[in-house]
Order: sequence, then C-alpha cells, then structure tokens
Amino acid sequence: MADNYNNERIQLLAEGDIGSALFKLSAPAVAGMMVMAIYNVVDTFFVSLLRDTTAVAATGIVFPLFQLIGSIGLTFGMGAASVISRKLGENDYKEANRTAATALYTSLGVGIVFALVGATFIKPLLILFGATDSILSTADLYGRVIVGGSIFQVSNMTLNNILRSEGAALHSSTGQIIGAVMNIILDPLFIFALNMGITGAAIATVISQGISTLYLASYYFRDKGAVNPFKRSYFHPTVRTYRNIMNMGIPTFVRQILGSISFAIVNNAAGVYGDSSIAAVSINSRLFSLLMMALFGLAQGLQPLAGYNYGARRFDRVRQTIRIVFSVASGIGLFAGILCFIFAPAIMRVFAPQDPDVIAMGSEAMRMMALSLIPVGLVIMFGGIFQALGNGRYALILAAGQQGLFLIPLVLILPRFFGISGVFAAQPAGFVFALLVGMILFFRQSNVLKARETQMLEG
Repeated sequence: MADNYNNERIQLLAEGDIGSALFKLSAPAVAGMMVMAIYNVVDTFFVSLLRDTTAVAATGIVFPLFQLIGSIGLTFGMGAASVISRKLGENDYKEANRTAATALYTSLGVGIVFALVGATFIKPLLILFGATDSILSTADLYGRVIVGGSIFQVSNMTLNNILRSEGAALHSSTGQIIGAVMNIILDPLFIFALNMGITGAAIATVISQGISTLYLASYYFRDKGAVNPFKRSYFHPTVRTYRNIMNMGIPTFVRQILGSISFAIVNNAAGVYGDSSIAAVSINSRLFSLLMMALFGLAQGLQPLAGYNYGARRFDRVRQTIRIVFSVASGIGLFAGILCFIFAPAIMRVFAPQDPDVIAMGSEAMRMMALSLIPVGLVIMFGGIFQALGNGRYALILAAGQQGLFLIPLVLILPRFFGISGVFAAQPAGFVFALLVGMILFFRQSNVLKARETQMLEG
C-alpha cells in the first residue's frame, strides 16, 4: 500500500503548485459531479421523448427522494473525507484508515435500511414530495425502483469522497463517467426498445450506478490507495471516529435533507398552478443541478488540498487555495448566468417541445435563477472551505440557512404576492441571503486562520 509521504498524490497536496494541484483535483471532480447530475438530466430527456408531461413531472417528484438517498452517502463520504485529508496531513494513517472503513461500512448498513423502509412507504413519501393524483401512479413506478437500488447510490457517493480525500480524483471521476455513459446507453434500451417506459429509466439508472460503484471499488481491491476502506481490520468504530465524521458530515446531511424538504415545498407550491408548472420546476431543477454539481466539484477539489495543508500547518497554501476558488467560482457563475438568461427559451424547448406553458414558465424560472449564479458559487465555496478546515459548526449554519431558514419561508411567502413567479424567485433570493451569512462566517474563519498562523510562528 502507498502509505508514505512520498506517495505521488500526497506530494501533490503537500508541495504541488496550488493552481496546478487545484486543477488536477477539481477538474475530475467537476466532471464527476456533473456526471452525477447528468444521471437525472438524461432520465428527464429520454422520458420527455415519451411526450407525456405527467411522466416528466413524475421524475421531478422523485428528485428530492433521489437527493435524500444521496445525502446518506454524502454525509459519511464528505464527513470522512475532511477527516482523512487532515489526518494524512498529520501523517496519522491509522486514524485515516479507521475513518474510511467506518464511513463505508456504516453507510452501507444505513443504505440497506433506507431501501427497505423507503420501498415500504414509497407512496406516502411521494405525496409528501408533491405528487398530485394524476402523477402519483407514474411517480410510484419510477421511485420504487430508485429506492430499491439506493445501496448503489449510497456506496458510490461514499467511495467517491474517500477517493478524493487522498487525491485520487481521476479514478473517482472515471467511475462516475462510466456510470453516466452506461445510463445514456441503457435509457433508450429499457425505455423504448424493451417498452418499459418510465420504469425502464429507473432500472437503467440503478444498473449504471452499480457498474460505476464496482469500478470505484476496484481501486481498493487492487490495493492502490493511501487508505483502504474495505479492509475489515480497520473497521473498529469508536465514538470519537463517528463524532469526527458526523462533525463534518452533518452539515452535508442537513443541506441535502433541507434541500429535499424545500424541493417538496416548491413542488407543492407549483402544483397549485397545474402539472405544467411542476414540469417547469422539475426541468429547471435538473438543469441547474448540472451547474451546482460543477461548483460542488470545485469545492470537493479544494477540500483535500486545503484540508491536508491545514493539518500540515501550511496556512499560506490554504489561503492561496481559497483565493483561487473564489475567482473561479465567480467566473463560472457569471458565464453560466449570461448563457442561461439569453438562451432560456431555447433550452426549455429541448425538454418540452410541444408544451408552450412549460416553455414559458420554465424560461421565466431559468432567468431568475441565472441572476443568482455568482452568489450560488460563492455560497458553495464557503461551505467547502468550512468543511475542509474542520469547522462543522459554520458549515452547518450555512447549510441550514441556504436550504431551510431562508428558502422555505420564501417559498411559502412570495407566491402569496407574486403567484407562480414567487415560487420561481424563492431559491435565487434564498441564495442571496445565504451569501450574506457566508461572508460574515468566512470573515470570522479568516481571523481564526490568522490566529493559528501567528501562534505557530511565535511558538
């Protein structure tokens, strides 16, 4: 096993040029995270070819459930990744391995339980997430399969983040790309060739995730990692290990759970205006998940780099990493915002070519979201920085504000005054409020970083 400081990936974290290292870590992460979003967009696209607005809306109803499943893997994966990066920086390989194994085996257990419980209560969950009487039966066909295969999504998310924590971003992203390519191939096969409709889309997604997960696991089966989460001898969970994982994982869990809740509230609010409004919200959510996943990929790239150097007390490298990601995130937000604002109607026509109501409402929603993409990028970077530096409290505050304290009240209040436009405006407005909170927290985190650096120099 590569268990020494001279490991090539560890050298990249410790000594590599910051810009180059960030690119090497973030580019595969961005590609990989976008691929995860493509799973949903591909399903929506092929389902839209059925020329059934109800089917498109059904995929949107299941989307928060899909997020909920992913939150399990992200909670353990991102929580462990933050700890692993810092422990590798401290040369504490024993605790890094224990953390990796604890995260993987625990997430698998929780994923199995979720699959059993979710399949049992699938219809009440779909109603909670906004399914109308006309959508429920179709959403049930899609959601039941997605929930049944949740073990693959959970393990995929956990392994992805563990791989990234030690700098193996390329293998991680390759696994995700393999899954996306398989989904693109299998979707038309199951939906049209086998005439399985929306159920076929769900089956294709689950099979694709399973293949992707096997590829990710092969990295550790070949004993190539700086850690090995599959090695049973490392699975000795302790209260301290769980506490460390949860300290960093809970903010991710809260963000995902509140995201699912707020999306359900958005679906219910949009449902008042008909199935076409739900379809418009669904399409926009899938499309913007592409951009947000790209930004989360950038945040994932910064985490091992900032976390390792924070653990190694290389604070100059931490600050340089932060400056670069802020610039890149702002640039992405500006560029994507301009494109989405200008081409919103053309983009919506791809997914709803024969429904002018969906095109009109979806274009309005897209343009509103486009105006907030710079705040979106900065908020995501703030969260990544707090997690990388081990500040779970700030990450939790930001996550709760972003998806809950701001968004949910706005979804409930704005439609009373602005109708369906208020539903569309709620999420962009929520991100602007979250940005203000993030700036305050980041200023305080910067002071802590400076104090630690001063203490090191004086000591």
